[in-house]
Amino acid sequence: MNNFIQRLKNLPWSSLLQSVALTYLIVAIAEVFTLWGITHSPAFKQIMLLLLTPPLGMLIIFAVGVGVGALSIYLIEIQPSKVFLNVACLWALFISLLIVLFLYKSIFPPVILLSTSQITIMGILIGLFWKGRPYWR
Repeated sequence: MNNFIQRLKNLPWSSLLQSVALTYLIVAIAEVFTLWGITHSPAFKQIMLLLLTPPLGMLIIFAVGVGVGALSIYLIEIQPSKVFLNVACLWALFISLLIVLFLYKSIFPPVILLSTSQITIMGILIGLFWKGRPYWR
């Protein structure tokens, strides 16, 4: 158990949390533009209603989750400080993304693109490990 706690302490938490914060900042900006488009354009509102109704809505929500997971890995890859990513870092990044997702959802209640559903969480997990595939060592 002590070895597990030591490995947990040695993860690059600052780089992971920076990536997660920047990921959700980008998502928040996309949310603001989406809300602005819905309120100012009837055509955009109709398009969003069409896209977010089932069954296509579930695919869109899944795709947004995949995008969030892949974006977080991409942001870590382009950081100037090189982080040695491995499976433990990917799982720590996933847990960080989930915690910040629940915080994001509680701070910004009228969320359109993200939800805390199982579909979104699975999308984040798949996007994270899909983009992070080279780091499975």
